[in-house]
Amino acid sequence: MPRNNILFIAAFAIICGLAVAGCDEIFGSKSDPVTDEIFDQGRHDPSAIVEEVGYSALLPFWFFDKPTDVHVGFDELVYVTDASGLHILDRAGGLFRTIELQGATTVVQDRMLNVYVSARYDTVVQAVDPDLVWNLPAVFKFENPGGGSAAVLDTIIMPFHDASRSTASVQRRRLNPDRNDNADKIEITGLGILDDNTLYVARRGPRNITGQPEAPDNTVLIYQYQESEGRMRNTGQIRALDPNNPTLASAVQIGDLTTFVGAPQRENITSDRSFLITQQDTTRDISFRVLWINALDDVEGIDGLAYRSRPQLLTHDTERADRFLYEQGRFVNPTGLAFSADARGHIFVTDAGTDSLYLFQSNGHEGVIPPAGSQATKAISVSFGGTGNGPRQFNNPSGVAYFRQVVYVADRDNNRISRYKLNTDLE
Repeated sequence: MPRNNILFIAAFAIICGLAVAGCDEIFGSKSDPVTDEIFDQGRHDPSAIVEEVGYSALLPFWFFDKPTDVHVGFDELVYVTDASGLHILDRAGGLFRTIELQGATTVVQDRMLNVYVSARYDTVVQAVDPDLVWNLPAVFKFENPGGGSAAVLDTIIMPFHDASRSTASVQRRRLNPDRNDNADKIEITGLGILDDNTLYVARRGPRNITGQPEAPDNTVLIYQYQESEGRMRNTGQIRALDPNNPTLASAVQIGDLTTFVGAPQRENITSDRSFLITQQDTTRDISFRVLWINALDDVEGIDGLAYRSRPQLLTHDTERADRFLYEQGRFVNPTGLAFSADARGHIFVTDAGTDSLYLFQSNGHEGVIPPAGSQATKAISVSFGGTGNGPRQFNNPSGVAYFRQVVYVADRDNNRISRYKLNTDLE
């Protein structure tokens, strides 16, 4: 190459080094949103890969104020609840919208792209005391907030929208400031959606008397949209779950709920109405804190369904796995659940008691099937965690989501959404 050309190229390189913006205009830049997402999804922490197969951190993490839940919707946007309300992001972490809500704890989206958020609702009940403000648990239904609208379509408030507490006298009994089981002590801790947009609401609270018309606080309620009324209506309470005594079909202080319906949107999406729940009462000796509740056809059940335990998970094939979902004492304080609604069928559990993330197959085996070429003969455990703020550590994780091979964890006391990908999926 002629000497003059070499000098010209060298000088041009120096000029670009001093004026990056100018070179970007000439050669283009990788700072556009699409390319940024590609780089963000592929950027991982090499030191985080400590096993033959395991989850690797995708950096950077996203920071929030005490995040309580994370969910990836059918619209493929990411929904995060934290101390300030609901945040809507794209999968590259770009913030689209924030909706302020008091005490937001969990979020889910239906197949019509409406979003449900459990939070708190301040109200005055004139018939009880016009000067007393009640802070009640509620579920807010937003009309497709990721698509441009943030209108509230409906608000489900306890105790007013529980069909078993439909009379004014029953509702007012739970709104007596002298009682220790007031409605303001009720919490809504989990939301799940079904293929027909039926909504499951996991609820817990202090009043758990069985055998009465009024449903116990510790239960799962069923809500369906009533077109004639233009709102969600409570059509049942799953009373097969024991609210007081831990069994394989109990609801002792429910912490979270997830169904087997999830994104991406498909025509052949499952019609299974079964669900998973966690039991969080740390004052009790509860052997099985994550439960799979089967919804079975039964004319004696609610709406033709009966809700039963899944004892098959008690069978442990130790030739195929070392640990199991239904292993006594496996969890300390499980806080979050997610199901990968893809061919993998993985179950994810966050546990604030061990500050860990666990992965199970649908058969209850902990770990993933060994990849091609692996010397392993059993499921390979990819569960990880421990208390701290490192890339593979957590501090009070409170929620988990999964979408397209990426796991999202609401790491509450580290004020972040952590993201991970199986290292065999990184190539």
